Amino acid sequence: MNIGSTAGSTFATAAYGVSQGTDQVAKAAQTVVETTTERPVEGTGDLASAMTDMKQGQQATDANAKVLQAADRQLGSLIDTQA
Repeated sequence: MNIGSTAGSTFATAAYGVSQGTDQVAKAAQTVVETTTERPVEGTGDLASAMTDMKQGQQATDANAKVLQAADRQLGSLIDTQA
């Protein structure tokens, strides 16, 4: 049974997703800071978009973290079964 390539790609994909989600949150947070510190305030269009991006990044990070947890549990179960 070869579980290395499948588990490895799952871990790599989920880790990449966590990284992308974290980057999206960081960029959105920077946009929020820039939008709320500019004078005079030019409206809330950019702020609303940045907050939406931040929430999407958070959800993407959470979802990919759950994939990592599931893959870890599955790999642990397979190792326990083989032992």
